[in-house]
Amino acid sequence: MTNGNRRSFFKVVGAAVAAGIAGVAGGYMAGLNSARAELEKLAEQQQKEAEKLAGETISKLEAEIQELKEKLAQYEIPDKELRIFNWSEYIPEQLLTLFEERTGVKIIYDTFETSDEVLAKLLTGNMPYDVTVITGGTITLEDYDRYVTKLDYSKIPNYEAFVFDELKNPAYDPGRTFTVPYQSGTSGISFRMDKIAEEDWPTGWLDSLFDFDYFLPKYSPKDGVKTATMIPGGVETIPNVIKGVLGKSINDLSPENIEAAKEVMIQQKPFLAAYAAASEYQPGLDEGRFWISETWVYQSSENNVEYIVPKEGCEIWTDCMIIPKSAKNIEAAYAWINYMFEPTSQLALTIYNGLMTPNKITFELLPEEMQNDESIYPPPEIMAKLEAWRGRTPEEREMLTRAWQEILVA
Repeated sequence: MTNGNRRSFFKVVGAAVAAGIAGVAGGYMAGLNSARAELEKLAEQQQKEAEKLAGETISKLEAEIQELKEKLAQYEIPDKELRIFNWSEYIPEQLLTLFEERTGVKIIYDTFETSDEVLAKLLTGNMPYDVTVITGGTITLEDYDRYVTKLDYSKIPNYEAFVFDELKNPAYDPGRTFTVPYQSGTSGISFRMDKIAEEDWPTGWLDSLFDFDYFLPKYSPKDGVKTATMIPGGVETIPNVIKGVLGKSINDLSPENIEAAKEVMIQQKPFLAAYAAASEYQPGLDEGRFWISETWVYQSSENNVEYIVPKEGCEIWTDCMIIPKSAKNIEAAYAWINYMFEPTSQLALTIYNGLMTPNKITFELLPEEMQNDESIYPPPEIMAKLEAWRGRTPEEREMLTRAWQEILVA
C-alpha cells in the first residue's frame, strides 16, 4: 500500500478500532459502518483489508480493553458535564461515547478551525471549556501561567507511564507544567497526482505554492479555475513562509521577516482559490476542486492525493491538552486527559488521524506500515529541517495578526 492510501484507509480502521474498544453494538463492524462515507471511497480489496486489520487489532487487545473499561468505571466525578474544545476532524466519535457510557459524564464537544479562534477565547480569560487543545508554542509561559491551570500529575498517571521521554520537556513549556501532548504532525503540501504532471510534482515550497513563474501560472488558474489553497491565519501560515520561502528560522519573527513574508503571500494571493482549513481542504482535494494545498498531513490514494514534507523544511507541531483556569469540571478534565493517554484509546485516535502518537506503547501497537510511513514519521535528514514553535509573545501575535489582516484586504 502506498503512502497515499493512508488517510481514508486508516480513518476507517481507526473508527472501527474505536468502536471495538467502546464495545458499541456490532463492535468494530459498527465502526466500519460509522465510517461508511470513507469506506465507500476505498476499493473493494482495501475495504476487506480495513475490516481484517481492525478485527486483528481488536482481537489482540481484549485484556487491555477490559482493563480500560474498568478504570473508567472507577472514576468518581460529581459534576456530570465535561466541555471540550478541539480542532475539527480530530477524534473518532466512539471514543467520546465510551467515556460517556463508562463514567456517566456527558460531553459537550465543540470544534475550531484555526489557532486564532482558540486564542481569542483563551486569552480573554473566559474560555467556557474544561479541556482545550492548543498547539504548543502559540503562547508564552507568562500566558500559560495567567490563563492555564498548572497540572497535577498525580491525577494523570498514564502520562508518566506511557509518554515518550523526548516529549516531556519542550521549549515552550519546560517540564510540561501546563500542557500535555495530544498528537503531532507537520504542516506541508498535499497535491493531486492525477491533476499535476508527474514532472511537476512538488518537492518543496519554492517549486510549487511559491513558484510564481512556472508552477502557479500553469496550474492555478487552470482553464480559468484557481486550484491552490493555503491554511488560513497568520499564526499558522506566516511562520511557515518565513521558514520555507525566506530560509529563516520559523521562530525568527522580526518585523522585517513578517513584513517580507506578508509581501510574498500578497504576491501569491491572486493564484489562490481560498484560504482553507482542514474541513475545507480535505473535501476540496478529494473532489478535485483543489489540486494543491498547504495542509496538516492529508493524503488519500483513492483520490490521488499525496502529501510531502517540503524539502526546505516546515513546522513540526504538537497539539497539547490544557485545562483553562476558567474550567468548571476539573476532575472530569483530568479523567479525560488520563483516558487520552491509555494505549488503547490513543491507538484508535492515532490510526484515525494518521499522525504521530506521544504514547510509546501505542507506537508499538501501530500497524507496521504506519510506523514506517515517512510522511508521518519523517527520516532523520528531514527531521533535521523541521522546527517546533517556541512561545509566541503578545507582540509577535499582534504583528502576525496585523500582517494577516493586511493580506486579506490586499
